Amino acid sequence: MIVMKKKLLYLPLIPLLLTVNSCTNLDEKLYSTIPTDEYGKTPQEIETIVGRAYASLRGYAGHFPLDYTYELNENASDEAVIPTRGTDWYDGGVHQRVQRHQWRADENLIQATWEMLYSGITIVNSIIYQVDQSTLTDAQKANVKAELRGIRAYYYYRLCDMFGNVPLQTDYTDQELKAKSPRAEVYAFIESELKDIVGKLPATGYGKFTKAVGYSLLARLYLNAEVFAGTPKWQECIDACDQVTGYSLQPNFLDNFLTENQGSVENIFVIPYDATVTLGNYKQSLALHYQARVAFQTTADFVNGYCCEPGVYGKFEETDARRKGLLQGPLLAPDGSQLLQSDGNPVNFTDAVSLESATQSDGVRDVKYQISKGDKWERSNDYVLIRYAEVTLMKAEALVRLGRAGQAQPLVAAVRQRAGVTTPETIDIDFLYDELLREFLFEEHRRTDQIRFGKFGVPGWEMNVTEKTREIYPIPTSAIQTNNKLIQNPGY
Repeated sequence: MIVMKKKLLYLPLIPLLLTVNSCTNLDEKLYSTIPTDEYGKTPQEIETIVGRAYASLRGYAGHFPLDYTYELNENASDEAVIPTRGTDWYDGGVHQRVQRHQWRADENLIQATWEMLYSGITIVNSIIYQVDQSTLTDAQKANVKAELRGIRAYYYYRLCDMFGNVPLQTDYTDQELKAKSPRAEVYAFIESELKDIVGKLPATGYGKFTKAVGYSLLARLYLNAEVFAGTPKWQECIDACDQVTGYSLQPNFLDNFLTENQGSVENIFVIPYDATVTLGNYKQSLALHYQARVAFQTTADFVNGYCCEPGVYGKFEETDARRKGLLQGPLLAPDGSQLLQSDGNPVNFTDAVSLESATQSDGVRDVKYQISKGDKWERSNDYVLIRYAEVTLMKAEALVRLGRAGQAQPLVAAVRQRAGVTTPETIDIDFLYDELLREFLFEEHRRTDQIRFGKFGVPGWEMNVTEKTREIYPIPTSAIQTNNKLIQNPGY
């Protein structure tokens, strides 16, 4: 059964909610405009209020999150690259610096990521303030605020993962500049929030922060506990995974990424998009060659950016169904004729890539999210944040790390069987490391996985040994200039 998208739940934010706390050098707060006595009197009004918080996940200042978090998670890993193609995609060398782990604290990309995540937190804090001022009962407030606190925990998870030591801000009325909290303290805050709210979260709701989302995020937090806080929490990860019920592996892997992917039985948490209403999902537009508009019969202005690092395509067996989410070889028109690039040579996506002087065809392309005939730059594919396959493989990894690989093998086998490939009778941590790439390619998992597996600093394509301090990003220069209580992360 297809679940209808609640298109009107995620309307653009009112101007008040675009203000951000003083940690981020954005607009000041306007308390006098908060209509504390004019809302929250009906379930529909409450849903609209909470919907503003969900809308913040769509992106900051009208941009899809891929503009910011995606590159810092994917291009910094061993999965993706944005090579310089002639005069395209040099952009001051920023993409090359990200690829080589040579980013600087003053990179606009890092500043924008920081601002986007704190923008979301401040939006949530402002709505919690509104709920607290409402005429709802204490029990009703607690239930409404559970979802809001869950969204805020998600934002803090991203900050903890990417920046490590960050300011904790939970009171919308508190205008005091905040110093950074140690990473372990941020981790403890996220854990405490999730454990406190999970019993109050809704059991169901498409695109909602439900119980399943809460336990999935808690499992993800525990999976990375040793990195974030110094102490492994493998059994706690398993226990949280066991609490995620009501989902299963979608029989066809790519059905999770269809234009109308709201019918997936696997997708636990998504950002709903409807290109006919507001900002759409333009992930594929960033990856495909300009001529792909002919091949796929769309009107999209593809920009020929992201592609696979060399060697990624070869990590998939030929029979692996997940390989169908990649575009390799000649790009053909609907009539079967060969499409040409601007220099007159055929568009032929190859595994070879040059970081500094790529051709238009260098690199295997991502086509995981369905491209439908007639699509424009933005699409209606809901962006997947958490899938049940992640829950399955988180539990498998935790079991392997606890020396219980025999219990993990059937879990890994279920994921691989869905992909049409067999699984060894005995699996180890190295096999699982490669499997995580195959299953979650281009889903913003890889940088975090590499750090957890101790692989992030290992020399690789276009990258020398990376200092351990580069496992977290620097606090943006602009944030430090605005808030003199912020101290730069070590190594920057």
